[in-house]
Order: sequence, then C-alpha cells, then structure tokens
Amino acid sequence: MSDEEMIPLETFCTYYHVERSFIETLESYGLVSISSREEQRFILMEEMVELEKFSRLYYDLNINVPGIDALKHLLEKVKELQQETDNLRARLRIYE
Repeated sequence: MSDEEMIPLETFCTYYHVERSFIETLESYGLVSISSREEQRFILMEEMVELEKFSRLYYDLNINVPGIDALKHLLEKVKELQQETDNLRARLRIYE
C-alpha cells in the first residue's frame, strides 16, 4: 500500500476535529480499518467516505457508535432489497 493511499490518524483527527478514541471505537465495532506502520496508525483512503459519514452522524446528529453500527447494517439491507426489487422488475418485464 502506497503512502498516498493512507492518511495518518492524527492528521484526520486534527482536520475533522474528531477524537482519536471515536475512531478507535469505530474500529472496535468493525466499522473502519486502521493500519499500523512504524508505530503510527493510518486510515486508508477507501475508508474516508464512510469515516466522514460516521463522523457527521456522531458529532452533528449525536448518534452513538452502536447506533451508527445499526444504521450501517440497515442501509446495507435497504440497498440489497432495492437491488432485489430491480432484478425482479427486470424479470417481470419479460412477461409484459
């Protein structure tokens, strides 16, 4: 993994004004992955969108981490159901 694909955890926390413990709690719930290299912790660029979303939910809407975890699972389920609905509609068009 190149350095361009990783952001130091401290840099993210400073830029977004979030606590390091919040990010570590998200990691303990399995919501984000944090890499370690040379005793420094990094966030992968691919995690940034989710991490920004979680930060807004936590700090702006006052949703706790278990609530964020539940919301994430519900949104994934809605997405799966929407895909299933789209597939079923496509199959039904054959009979129209």
